Amino acid sequence: MSKTKEIVMPVVVLGLVCLIVTSLLAVTNYFTAPIIAQAAVEKANESRRVVLPEGDSFTQVVYEGMAMSELGISEIYQADNGAGYAVTAVTSGYGGDISVMFGIDNEGAIVGVEVLEHGETQGLGDRIATVDFKGQFIGKSGSLNLVKGSASGENDIVALTGATISSTAMTNAANCALEAVNLVKGAQ
Repeated sequence: MSKTKEIVMPVVVLGLVCLIVTSLLAVTNYFTAPIIAQAAVEKANESRRVVLPEGDSFTQVVYEGMAMSELGISEIYQADNGAGYAVTAVTSGYGGDISVMFGIDNEGAIVGVEVLEHGETQGLGDRIATVDFKGQFIGKSGSLNLVKGSASGENDIVALTGATISSTAMTNAANCALEAVNLVKGAQ
């Protein structure tokens, strides 16, 4: 009988400990989940204000036409004050997906760029997040062209030396964001 007790008691105690810990985690999650969700919304809105400084608050745009995911667009938000749109595009770079947010004004010009996530090679492809490279997109509209060397046209983006795939991904993301805004504006 004592052998059975030696086997059963640790199992019961371990089961009770697991039940108590799980319950405490569930209660903690219940109280912290709304706070975490609100913080995520605020962080996203702050990113939107970075790429579209004139925007005050933002409302997600629901587009009924072609699925935005087909364009590589994960979300589109319109500024409630009519300043423009904040568009998040995801494209494939050299080191994996690149998530980038573009601010696009009502005239269809890019007014801000923020690289949200990337896995590009340090020292090469990660230069897509530099102010100099992102600055090339500011003021551009229409179809952007990636060029090697120096820009000759108003919609040219100069590729980063040694990081053509990353540069191409950023240019593709910008073109997708611009196209998405045109589709949304055409549907309104």
